[in-house]
Amino acid sequence: MEWKLAVIGDPIGHTLSPLIQGKMMERLGVRGAYDAHHVQPDGLPEFIRYARENLDGFNITIPHKRAVIPFLDGIDPYAQSCGAVNTVCVREGKLSGYNTDGDGIRAALAEMGADFAGSRIALLGAGGAARSICRKALDCGAEAVRVFCRTPEKGKALLPEGDGRGEVLPFSALSAESCGGWADIIVNATPLGMSGFGQDFGDFSFLDGGRPAVCDIVYKPSETALLRACRERGLVCRNGLGMLIYQAVYAFRLFTGMEFAAGPMADFLQDEVKKALGQG
Repeated sequence: MEWKLAVIGDPIGHTLSPLIQGKMMERLGVRGAYDAHHVQPDGLPEFIRYARENLDGFNITIPHKRAVIPFLDGIDPYAQSCGAVNTVCVREGKLSGYNTDGDGIRAALAEMGADFAGSRIALLGAGGAARSICRKALDCGAEAVRVFCRTPEKGKALLPEGDGRGEVLPFSALSAESCGGWADIIVNATPLGMSGFGQDFGDFSFLDGGRPAVCDIVYKPSETALLRACRERGLVCRNGLGMLIYQAVYAFRLFTGMEFAAGPMADFLQDEVKKALGQG
């Protein structure tokens, strides 16, 4: 079989998905193509019609992760709870939606020796990625999740109704007492420190007071100012490349139904992506 796969977004020029998925195909001896499609919001219905007739699956990035949901014929419960889909499988013209971001971050944390289960999580940001991470943390048995964000309404929307383990704090409340000294895991799900964003954290004293594991979902640059601050403090930390790769691995499994060891594949893909980015 020749698989016909794709990724959509607006913009889409920055995506590493064709590289990652293409390398997986080569590694596994899978025939097919994985292409990037620039789809603007008003072009989504037309792309969906195209996908039903021509594709076996596609990934979704900003700004379509929520907008695609009304077009689906079925949706995985976790993706439904996130209100966001990043992977769609096409079978006989029917679209089924999934979200692999949560499993991606969990696998990346496991490589750091960290786990959501029984942990206190400080989550910085309240965007789409933060929602997926928050829901996965709670689903996996986190003791508590603190969401630090600038818009309280967005932060509250991350938390399931009636689940008393979550609380929302203003971004200005980030401190050693409320974050670094409290959390077992800190996840930066904001674009602060990302290449081209133009803004960064004012200071990093919020990391002090404890020994949290820190994951910055930014992967360009490979070492953000946040990660440098973590290393200076001797904290275990990683950038977002692991999450990016693991979510792609789990998406490929959904697309093809193939079973293979995720860890060795992720190691291979990390090396390939670092070469492509000039980081290896």
